[in-house]
Amino acid sequence: MAIEGLQHVLCPVDFSELSSLALRYADAFAHCGGAKLTVLYANPFLPPPHADTAQRAEMEEQFRKWHADAAVKLRTFVNNTLGAEATKVQTAVVEALPVDGIRAVAAQLDASLVVVGTHGRSGVNRLMMGSVAERMLRESSIPILTVRGDSLKPGDPLRVARVLCPVDNSGASRRALAWTSRMARCFGSAVTVLHVLGKGNAADIEDLEAWIPAQVRQDCAMECVVREGDVAEEIVALAQGLPADMVVIGAQHRPFHGVSVIDATSVLVVRHAPCPVLTVIAPAVES
Repeated sequence: MAIEGLQHVLCPVDFSELSSLALRYADAFAHCGGAKLTVLYANPFLPPPHADTAQRAEMEEQFRKWHADAAVKLRTFVNNTLGAEATKVQTAVVEALPVDGIRAVAAQLDASLVVVGTHGRSGVNRLMMGSVAERMLRESSIPILTVRGDSLKPGDPLRVARVLCPVDNSGASRRALAWTSRMARCFGSAVTVLHVLGKGNAADIEDLEAWIPAQVRQDCAMECVVREGDVAEEIVALAQGLPADMVVIGAQHRPFHGVSVIDATSVLVVRHAPCPVLTVIAPAVES
């Protein structure tokens, strides 16, 4: 069964092993959803400011050669990663900074999902995501699947057998749960719905099972878990304990001093979850 509403998946790559892993997830979603898949490489022409006119011309000529060569290498990269499935995949090379190129192509294609790799690190370095993934989460209005480099061990098959969907009493969580339900039907996943109680928080759900629409409960094998504590910590702990193959979380865009931000819980889950995280982004609301 297809994932309704998933019509075009965009996967930006940089020819790394991490990009190859992200592409495998992008292909799985496209295949399951009956969607098109476009693989993108974005690279800008950025001559140093001290270059004179002649040097700029020489650099630009060389850049054009690299640009043309990148299109060939991108097709080879896709073929090597996806094998027989690669014949169905479109490729695109654009001259742009990565995030700018991703946003422009996503808008042009009316993409339903962007799949991007983000470096999995430990310790203090784990506090930072890849800059492309972080900006996409902050600036995108469509769902973003972030795939960490250590999501799978080398040679392991890709699987989406267990999906964790943390929720609160918000529209963003309802959107995430709808995505989870559609994914679960397509991948045959079991779903764990988690709600973390706060101290009289307005987003608390009194009866989690009653909160979930009956149709959603019928669509897939589902269990409900209620915990107390720090929301992000409980989500990550349960993702590790299940273990989850994917986390689907709703995030709310909010304007802040002229820029858009998403809630801290979603950012922490993307940074620390032991598996890929699908962030379903709700539009910004004025506070």
